[in-house]
Formats: sequence, structure tokens, C-alpha cells
Amino acid sequence: MFPMVFSLFLSLPAASAATLEEAWAAAEGGGTELRIVREQRVQAETVKVQAWSLLSPKLVLGGTYTINEYEIALDFAEMIPEEFQSFFEDGEPIVVNKKEYLAWNASVIQPLFSGQALPLFSAATLAVKASRLDESAQRTTVRSGIAQAYYGVVVAREAVDLAERALLHAKKHEALAIQQVDVGLAPPTAKLQAEIGVSRTERSLAAARQGKGAAEEALARLTGWPIDTPVALPEERALPYADRDAAEARAQGHRPEILSAEHMARAAKYGRTAANLAWLPTLDGRFTWSYTENTGFSDDKDMWQVVFMADWVLWDGGARIAQQQKRASEARMAGLAAERVRETTNEAVRGAWGTYESARVALGSVEREVELSRENLRLAEVGFASGSLSFLEVEDARVGLLSAELGALQERTKRDLAALTLLAATGDL
Repeated sequence: MFPMVFSLFLSLPAASAATLEEAWAAAEGGGTELRIVREQRVQAETVKVQAWSLLSPKLVLGGTYTINEYEIALDFAEMIPEEFQSFFEDGEPIVVNKKEYLAWNASVIQPLFSGQALPLFSAATLAVKASRLDESAQRTTVRSGIAQAYYGVVVAREAVDLAERALLHAKKHEALAIQQVDVGLAPPTAKLQAEIGVSRTERSLAAARQGKGAAEEALARLTGWPIDTPVALPEERALPYADRDAAEARAQGHRPEILSAEHMARAAKYGRTAANLAWLPTLDGRFTWSYTENTGFSDDKDMWQVVFMADWVLWDGGARIAQQQKRASEARMAGLAAERVRETTNEAVRGAWGTYESARVALGSVEREVELSRENLRLAEVGFASGSLSFLEVEDARVGLLSAELGALQERTKRDLAALTLLAATGDL
């Protein structure tokens, strides 16, 4: 249940105030950080396509137009002795190589065996999944920053309102002190003390306005909203965890950073496997259809052929050995990185849970202070009505209540932000 201290904020019409969810949506649409992560995901997806090309067939088209220095023709009549030429009919010379001719071909090349292809494709697939999880993790980070900026505007605006009321009270106190000193009812120091009080309150108001401007600028920069966009205190978010252990278990199986690190660890293992299988031979099949105007001894201008090609590089100067060592190291590093993410996640969840519990206790205490301040104001108003207390004493009680309410709002903000931090640590934000 929300305490009565927040009734002012919760009574604001929904249409007049932008919600925290709307702030998240605005930031996700145009934030630089998210756009960078999205581009990283696009790059990872292109690597997957490149890996798939190691398995898929390729269509290759080629063409040439040749201009030779001279034409080469074969005339069999010149090879027959003159005494026998009368026995043969005159024939046309056979053009072996034309002066100019056009040729083209089309080939379909299908990889039949490559030890690296499947492991590299599996690694690329996992890298794409990891990049999508990284995008989700970055979205959570952006949301946490937006929440802090949003709550910061709520508190900063209320702090300015309180400082303005406190300044008004201090000036009333100064005016009354001047009157009392003038008629001799108070010593001259009362006037000096009142002036000091006004000066201090003016400084507090200036600081509050500066803080309000900074908070509004931060929210506007993150969301693209106008500076004066109205905001309202969000409702309390219920945590779906019974205790800290439940929150840790949820984080270990759900947080995007952990899942991404595990995918990258598996991808690194596939990369190591691909490096080991690079020692195997490769086998490709090729079907080619070709056309040429330079037919030579054949009358057919087109023909086809099927070719099986095998390559086995037995020694490459040690490049594959170095690649094996590199891939093995990358696999070990990725495994250690995944382990470290799990450890840091547990630390983050424990820290966030402790902060949330402390904030809950502090909020309960300050709510009690608000109730006491409210009762103090009621008694001051009764005393003023009976003539036993002055107007300034009533104003002091009212400023005290406002100060207590601001403190309660600040503690409520700490508790809500702690809850959001815990949700972010478990991957549920």
C-alpha cells in the first residue's frame, strides 16, 4: 500500500504525465547505444551467411572475347606430296585458332566435403544468438539509466517546490523579525539570524533548480522529450522472488549476459574443432557448360563436363598449427568469461537484494516520520487557533512536514530503483 505522502503524485491524471514505460519506449527507438548493438547483430548475421557459403553450391559465370595476332589454320593438302595430290579432292583448311572469337561458360560448384564447414557454421549460428542476447542486455542497461533519470526528475521537481515554500516561509520570518526588532520585542541578532536564514534558503533553492535542470536535461537527452514533459511517480513494482536464493537462481538461468557468454563459449569450441579439422582434405564437385566460337577440330560449339576436385594441403608452413593454438586459447578464454559472468551476476543479485531490503526498512522509518510531522502540524494548527502558538510556528511545522515528505519520496525512489536494479540483475527488466 502506498502511504498518504504520495497521494499528490498518484492523483495526477494519466493523460497529463508521461509514464516510465513510455520513457523506455522513447529511448529504445532512438538511443545510440541500442543502435550500435543492433549493428553488431547485423554484422554477426553476415558472418553466419558467410559460413553457410562453405556448404552451399556456387554458380559461376565466365566469358572471354579473344583477339589473336593471326589466325592458325591447318591445311592437310600441304602435307600431301604433289604426285599424290591428284588423288584427293581440294578441301578447306581447318581453322585451329581463330583470329577473333567469343566464349563463355557456366559452372555449378558444390562442396562435397570440408572438415571446417559445419563447425564454422555452428559457431556463426551461436554468435548470432549471442548478439541478440547482447542487444537484450543493452536494452536492460538503457532502461536502468532511463529509470534513474525519470525518478530524478520527479524528486528534483518536488525539491524545487519545497525550496520555494521554504524561501517564502523564511521571508515571512524575516519580515516578522524586523517588526519585533523595531518595536524592541527581540534583540538585533534576531534580524541577522532571519537574514541568514533567507540567504541559506535562497542558496538551497538555487541548488534545487540547478539539480532540476540537470535531471530534466538528462531525461530529455535519453528520450528526446521536451524539457518540461510532466512525469509522475510510478507505481511500486512487485518482485517475483520469494528470497535472495530464488533471485540468484532466476538470474543464472535467465540473464542475457550469462546466456550470451555460454553461447560464445560453445562457439569458441566449434572454432577450435574447425581448426583441428583443417588438416583434412577438401572435395568439391563441378558441373560446367561451355560455349565457344573457336571450335577447332570439333563442329560443336558447346559442351559440358563433370569434374571432381580434391585438395589436401599436407604442410602450410605451420599456419594451421598456430591457428589451432589460437582457437584453443580462445575456447579457454570464452569458458573463463562465462564463468566470470556467472560469478559477477551472483554478486550483483546479492548486492541489489541487500540494497532493496535496506531501502525498504528506511522507507518504513521515514513514513513514520511523515506521520509524526503530520501530527505535529495538526497540533500546531490547534495551538494557533487557541492563541498559544504563533503563525510562524505553524509555518515551521508545515515546512517540517514538507521536508519529511520529500525525504519519504527520496527513500521511496531509492527503494524503487533498488527493485529495478534487482530486476535488471536477474534479466527481468
